[in-house]
Amino acid sequence: MRFAIRLLVPLTAVALVACSGGDETAPPPLSQRFLTAADAPGTKPDPVETRETTVDFDEFIAVLGPALIDPDEEEMTTVFQEAGFKGAGVDARFFGETHDPHGPHVFSSFIELESEDGATSALGWLETDAMKPCPNSCATRVSSFGVDGIPDARGVHRIATAEDIEAAGTESEQPSDSYWVGFTVGSVVYVMELHGPPGGSVSEEQSQEIASAYYDRLKGN
Repeated sequence: MRFAIRLLVPLTAVALVACSGGDETAPPPLSQRFLTAADAPGTKPDPVETRETTVDFDEFIAVLGPALIDPDEEEMTTVFQEAGFKGAGVDARFFGETHDPHGPHVFSSFIELESEDGATSALGWLETDAMKPCPNSCATRVSSFGVDGIPDARGVHRIATAEDIEAAGTESEQPSDSYWVGFTVGSVVYVMELHGPPGGSVSEEQSQEIASAYYDRLKGN
């Protein structure tokens, strides 16, 4: 699993502009809301899964559902309506010199809401979904982990090894290892997900380092 919202509006088709004025928690400019090479050393922009954004609520809901684990569509719609959806985006980066669709990747995404309370509510709902077992497979092992240095951050580890898949009898499933970290800055929920094949291609320590660098930059630390 990876939290990668498949948004259909190209980046150039929308203008999500940060609020001006003295609000310390005003969202940063759109281009700064995604992971950079400095946040995730050794990464490059994914040439296939390119940056996308949307400000259309119906489109957001239509593509968010399939990207999650086991959401209730009516509940999902209510949560983000009540939180005051304003816009969302996703970006992908890959590790290495050349792009390998099955190699390690890191995804960053944001969902902008109308208030800090709305962002907190949305983050809690996303974490609950990330902790669910796969509806059609029992091969994935799920656990939570603490995230150091980011207030109220949530961490979820999901792994399905080849041995897990064989034991579960779900041979159509692909082995995967992912570390999901979600947090809020002001009225925006940010998610970083480190994803790769099992066997040490990604680690909790690496996910912590990337998430911390991401958070610190967004906070201006």
